[in-house]
Amino acid sequence: MPEVSRILVVKLSALGDLLHAVPVVHRLKQQYQCPIDWVTQPEYVELVGCHRDVDRVIAFPRKGGISNMRRFVRELREQSYDLALDLQGLTKSGLVLGLSRSRRKIGTSLPRELSAWFANETPESKAPTPHAMDRLFDSLRHLEIDPEPVVYPLEFPPGPEFASTAKKLAIAPRSRWPGKDWPAEKFVELARSLMGQHELEVYILGGPAERELGERMIREIGGGAFNLCGEHPMLALGGILRQMDCLVCNDSGPMHMGAAVGTPLVALFGPTDPEKTGPWGPGHRVLRPSAGAEGYPNHRDYKRVGHNFISRLSVQEVENAVKNQLPVG
Repeated sequence: MPEVSRILVVKLSALGDLLHAVPVVHRLKQQYQCPIDWVTQPEYVELVGCHRDVDRVIAFPRKGGISNMRRFVRELREQSYDLALDLQGLTKSGLVLGLSRSRRKIGTSLPRELSAWFANETPESKAPTPHAMDRLFDSLRHLEIDPEPVVYPLEFPPGPEFASTAKKLAIAPRSRWPGKDWPAEKFVELARSLMGQHELEVYILGGPAERELGERMIREIGGGAFNLCGEHPMLALGGILRQMDCLVCNDSGPMHMGAAVGTPLVALFGPTDPEKTGPWGPGHRVLRPSAGAEGYPNHRDYKRVGHNFISRLSVQEVENAVKNQLPVG
């Protein structure tokens, strides 16, 4: 087998997809013990930089025109590679793969758009499940690397410390698409009910765009609820979640972050399919309304539907799941 002295990984976005790729890169590092470079979008450079196995992070310019693209190509081609893997499977990630100076260019087992044009090897689809992470493992199987164990070697910068001895429940009420979101008023009702039964603090998580929503929610929940939306950079989320006893969330980036750092989860699903994008690993609770006579919505319809389907989840069934995740005592 030819020696592998440097590897390029292409995974551009988004938060959950990047976290899925973290264990893949770790297994590559364990197998080849060589430097690994990772191309991602600018907003995720810091996150990828938290991966202990990554030597260089290269920002793929989404904006800035020809001059930025030329600069990117020069940086990309500063190194030559023995292996380059496109873990995204889209035209733009395939283009990066094609531009790289690599002896072997490996695409995904399920290429989309024009990505297959840029690869000279396409892994066979052997995934035992339809989960997005299992599909990524096809790239490892193609290289005869066992995907196990699944490890997230991420080193997050220090974040806020929560010294209280009360149980801590995190709520991430928003995803990127409204159709995936359980209604905020149900999250409020859930928090109030649980706080009436447990010594419990509730932390609302989100970005600056959710700041106003978080303020409204803590007003309605009452004392013992805290709004962290927009208070800390994205990387602080890892440290915050590690201190939580449970996270309740929709199908979103915080869900995958919680799974990566080992936070007990209750994940709420509506139009998206948890068999494809649910939290990876044991111990998580996933709730989804029953299909009903009309069946489940199309997995890709989350960009077009509203709250109607996921709203069928009752506060009581979510509360029961959270109680099973919270520590006893």
